[in-house]
Amino acid sequence: MFFLDESGFGLSLPPTYAWARKGEAKGVPRAWGKSGRVNAVAHLERLPPGGWVLGYGLLGGRCGTGEVVAYLEGLSREVAREGVRGVVFLDNASFHRSRAFREAAGRWRERGLEVAYLPRYSPHLNPVESVWRRVKGFLMPRRRYGSVEELREAVAEALERLRERMGQGVLQSLCAGT
Repeated sequence: MFFLDESGFGLSLPPTYAWARKGEAKGVPRAWGKSGRVNAVAHLERLPPGGWVLGYGLLGGRCGTGEVVAYLEGLSREVAREGVRGVVFLDNASFHRSRAFREAAGRWRERGLEVAYLPRYSPHLNPVESVWRRVKGFLMPRRRYGSVEELREAVAEALERLRERMGQGVLQSLCAGT
């Protein structure tokens, strides 16, 4: 069983807190726009008797049908190579239901990977959302990055740290009840 989700990271992440003198407003510099972003796709694989494996990919640009199809092509080949069957649960993003996506889903089914959708408006049912919260809220303490390359390195480092800590029960507590 797999859960998949996408997320974007900007050069300026929302501040988690800030201090200011009484009566003074704290200004936090921000960078806007798509040019200062790194997008990521991640999946969690549920292992018996209750463990999780994290996989991810950082994207060179936008995240849409083509990028998610390419990611799932790799995952479906891995499922076929291992000779197992699996189901990947997705949210209802429009690019998860496009014609190109549905056509690709037929290939994945032949390889042993079925596609299923979570109920609409229920991100709490996707444990990958916990990964994004952990990465953005705790594993990337800097809230501003000077370049896309610097941001990309920070995102990759945070995801790797989380993957390494999975054996220590970090994801098990994040994904409890899933």
